[in-house]
Amino acid sequence: MIAGFVWWELLLARIIGRARVERGRMARFVALARDFRALAVDLGGVWIKLGQFLSSRVDIIPQPVIAELSGLQDAVPAEPYETIAGIIAAELGRPVNEVFDDFEREPVAAASFGQAHRAQLRPQPGIQAVANGAPRATRVVVKVQRPFLDEIVNVDLRSLKTIARWLKLYKPIRRRANLDALIQEFADGVLEELEYEQEARNAELFARNFAHDPQVRVPKAYHEYTTRRVLVLENVEDIKITDYAGLESAGISRQAVARKLFNTYLQQIFVDGFFHADPHPGNLFVQPLDVETARRLNVPVEGAPAGADARAPTPFRLTYVDFGMVGRVTPEYMQELKEFIIATSLKDARRLTAAAKRMGFFLPGADTARIEQAIGLLFDRFWGMTATDLKDVEFDEMYSFAVEFRDLLSSLPFQIPQNILYLGRAVNILSGMCTALDPAFNAWKEIQPFAEGVVNRQGRRSAQDVLAEAIQLLRLTVQLPTQADAFLSRALAGQLEIRAQLSESSTGDLRRIENSLSRLTWVLIFLALLICATLLLVNGLQLAGAVCLAAALLTLLRALFK
Repeated sequence: MIAGFVWWELLLARIIGRARVERGRMARFVALARDFRALAVDLGGVWIKLGQFLSSRVDIIPQPVIAELSGLQDAVPAEPYETIAGIIAAELGRPVNEVFDDFEREPVAAASFGQAHRAQLRPQPGIQAVANGAPRATRVVVKVQRPFLDEIVNVDLRSLKTIARWLKLYKPIRRRANLDALIQEFADGVLEELEYEQEARNAELFARNFAHDPQVRVPKAYHEYTTRRVLVLENVEDIKITDYAGLESAGISRQAVARKLFNTYLQQIFVDGFFHADPHPGNLFVQPLDVETARRLNVPVEGAPAGADARAPTPFRLTYVDFGMVGRVTPEYMQELKEFIIATSLKDARRLTAAAKRMGFFLPGADTARIEQAIGLLFDRFWGMTATDLKDVEFDEMYSFAVEFRDLLSSLPFQIPQNILYLGRAVNILSGMCTALDPAFNAWKEIQPFAEGVVNRQGRRSAQDVLAEAIQLLRLTVQLPTQADAFLSRALAGQLEIRAQLSESSTGDLRRIENSLSRLTWVLIFLALLICATLLLVNGLQLAGAVCLAAALLTLLRALFK
C-alpha cells in the first residue's frame, strides 16, 4: 500500500502531472481501504482496531474512505463456544455450568478483542454487586477475551511502529502528524482495553460521577466473577438509541434523548474530565420507565413524543455500556476547551484562534491572523445553523470561501493535538447521533446555557485578581509619559525604523515560485542537451552523443525531483 502511494503521489505525479493523478486519487484510496479492511478481518487483533480508529479520523481521512473502513465494525467473526468456555473455566477456576445458568452459546456481539454472551448468574452465597445497595440482578452479560490476544497484540504493535518509521520518511506526513505520539496513544488505549478489571473500575467511576443524575444508568459489575480476561456485568439491554421506531413506539421523545445525550457529554468533558470514548449505537440504550418507577427514581418527564401520538411522553433513562475505551481531560486542556465553548458562544474568532493555538492545533509558523479572518467569516455565515441547514448551503458560497482563503487551503497549517484524539472521536460520533435522533438538533443553542454558566463562574474573580490587574494598569500609566516622549524624540530626529516581515503564506508562495523557476531552468538544460545528443548521434559521433544523452537523462531526473 505504501509502495503504491509512493508510485502515484511521488513519482507519476511529477512525470504525467499532478492534475492527472488527482483525477483518480479518491478511487485509489477507496480501493486501498477496501484491501486493508479485508486484510484486517483476516489478521484480526490490532488491525481491526486500527481500522476502526482510522475510520473516526474525519480530520485527516476523506469520507468515502471512512465509509469503507466503517464496515470493520460488523465484520468480526466470533470464536467457537468451546474456546470461550475453556477461557472462562481457566479464568474462574470452574466450568461454565457451575457459574452460569442458561449461558447462550451464540454471542450477542463480537468485537476485535472479545465477544459478549448473555447468561443467567447462578445464585451464590455472599456474592454482592457494585450498585449502592441495590438488589442484585441475575441477568448478566459475560465479556470474554479472544485466545492468544496478548501475543497477537504485541506483534501487531511492533509491526505498526515499523510502518510508522517508514511513513515518517515522507515530509508532509512528518510535518503534520506526530506519528510517535499517535502510535503511543493508540497503543496505550489498546493495552488498557485488554484489562477487563480496569474496565470494571472505569464503569464504577462513571457511575459515581453520575450518581446525582437518576436519568443515567450504568451496569453493575460483579467483581467476584471478573478477571483480566473475563468481565461479568448486569444485563441492561433495552431499546438501542438508534432504534427510532422503538423509541417512538414506547412514546419516548427523540428530541429529549438527543438533548440528554448531549448534556451528559458536557458534564463528562467539562466537569468530570473523564468521558466514554466509544459512544457508538451498540454502547447506548434507552430504558423506558413507568410512571411509578420514574417517580421513585425522581426521573423527570420531558419533551414530546416523536410520533403523532397525543399521549404524554414516556420518562426514560439513558444507559451507557462498555467502558473499555475511555478518555481523560487534564485540567489545563479542560480550561482551553472551556475557552473554545465561550469563544464559540460569543462568536469571538480571536479568542477561539488563541485557544486553538495554545492547544497545538496549528503548525509552527502558521499565519494565525489569516486563520482568525477565516474563522470570523465562518461565524458570520454559518453560526447557529443545524447540520440539516449546512447540507443546503449552495456550492457557489463554499467555492467563494475556498477562493478567498486558498492560501490557507493550499498550505493547510493545521494539525490535531495527539492527546485529544479520543475526545475528537467521541465528539464526532456524538454529533452524528444527536442529529440522527433529532434532525433539528442545534448544538449552538444547546451549548448556550452551559457557556453562559462557564462565563458567569469565570466572572467571579477574586480580590487578588482585581488587585493584580489594578497594579499592572498603574504601572502602565506611570510608564506611558516616558515612552511617549522617547517615541516623539526619535520621530522628530528622523531615527524611527519600520521593520516588515512576510507572512508564512507569502513566504511559501515565494518558495514555490522559486522552485518552479529552478525546475524550468533544469528542463531547458535537458532539452538543450537532448538536442545536442541527437545532432551528435545523427552525425556519427557516438561517444559524444552518448555522453550528452546521459547528461540529459541526469538533468531530467534533477528537474523531476527538484
